[in-house]
Amino acid sequence: MKLISQFHNKYNNITYKTYELDNGIKVVHLDNPATIDFDFAIAFKAGSSFEMKEGVPKGTAHFLEHMVLNPNSTFKTKGDIDRFEQGNKERPSIYTNAYTTRKNIFFTCHANEKGDMRVLDRMESILQFPKKKFSNQMEKERGIILAEKSRKPKREKDNYLMSLDFLFKGIQDEFAYDVLGESSDIKEITVDHLESFFKNRFNTGNCVIAVQSNGDLTKIVQRRIEEIAKKIPSGDMDIPREVDLSNRWRVGTFTEQRASGVSISFIYFDKLEKKIDYKKYALEYIYGRLLDWLSFDILREQKSLIYDFSVFRNQNLSYDSGMNGFRFVTEKEKASKMLEELYSVLYTSSFIFLKSKKGKEWFDDVISIYIFPRSTKFNEELAENASTSLLEDEEIFNSNIAVREAKKLTLDDITEYLKKKLEIPPHIWVESDMKKIEMQDLVEKSPFSKRFNSV
Repeated sequence: MKLISQFHNKYNNITYKTYELDNGIKVVHLDNPATIDFDFAIAFKAGSSFEMKEGVPKGTAHFLEHMVLNPNSTFKTKGDIDRFEQGNKERPSIYTNAYTTRKNIFFTCHANEKGDMRVLDRMESILQFPKKKFSNQMEKERGIILAEKSRKPKREKDNYLMSLDFLFKGIQDEFAYDVLGESSDIKEITVDHLESFFKNRFNTGNCVIAVQSNGDLTKIVQRRIEEIAKKIPSGDMDIPREVDLSNRWRVGTFTEQRASGVSISFIYFDKLEKKIDYKKYALEYIYGRLLDWLSFDILREQKSLIYDFSVFRNQNLSYDSGMNGFRFVTEKEKASKMLEELYSVLYTSSFIFLKSKKGKEWFDDVISIYIFPRSTKFNEELAENASTSLLEDEEIFNSNIAVREAKKLTLDDITEYLKKKLEIPPHIWVESDMKKIEMQDLVEKSPFSKRFNSV
């Protein structure tokens, strides 16, 4: 293992180290003095968004994730797996799991640090595809996945899937459907589909290994990681296709019969760059806190128009762009008034506030929170979360740089950022029990429509 980069994060006391193995696979190790665990993950760029590219049914990635943890050539029965993972007075138990996202598949194993070698042995065992054995397990696993799917609403009744359909249909359809696939898709998946996806996606170019433990990795652990990596076939990093997720005025709606109020989301796409713009990242954080503050102080406390207002940010719904925005919930009778007041808050009150003494005090307080974070709850998934950056050939977020850039910011910086942000046309997504035409009419009569509908 060759150490290629490292930094000590002063703000969570963790040292982030990136290694490169002999076959090119990168390993991110978080040396965390706050843990006595050994957390290990193997991540593959093999999420559901690659199913269309690989020509397999939707849901194949998730089905494969299930299958790989099943009995195989190393552990021939479920009992063998259970006995190996169980603990006793001499050894800790280990916990193995896996999950599939639109981008990646993660295989994880966690244990007390005394279980590190067994964790590595268990993770090595999953890097195989015993086709005959898996063929005999297909129907059992299909039944489990269909039962999992049965807990979800039908696609046309699923507000989240319908919002993805609104945002991505015809642009990047591979991100617009359920990771599980539909029931009809799940029934079509064969062992040949799983084998094809496994062979095409599980290679060195699409793999990152993540470890979190206390202290440097021992020579024995490093050697075992190298041995495990040799089981992964050679391959190049997959470069996903480019898509144009532009910001333009659009209104999408979803009728939810059980809803009593109205939920309205303003959604924006932001082009992702390989190198992190830490100043922009800090400004986006401050911008979000500004919206939170003003919405609570004016729209909720002073005018009683809303109960909830939330700012969101998601970088897992595209390879080219991140998605950010805000969402609020209000009563149907107040929805029109709320949009008018929100417009006034964004385009008038926010600038007045930033120029005021109270605004200056608020700005200093928000910067202090950014610069002096509190301790957070231990996160056993922290290393695998960091590994996603390496899977996309991006840098791991460095809080030291982020804080340094935040310290340089002024009120003029956030004012200028706000001006530019408010000139971007939003995608509007509305959910309520109203008819589609009523929801569209609500938005089209708002001051936001007057501002952006002709853009």
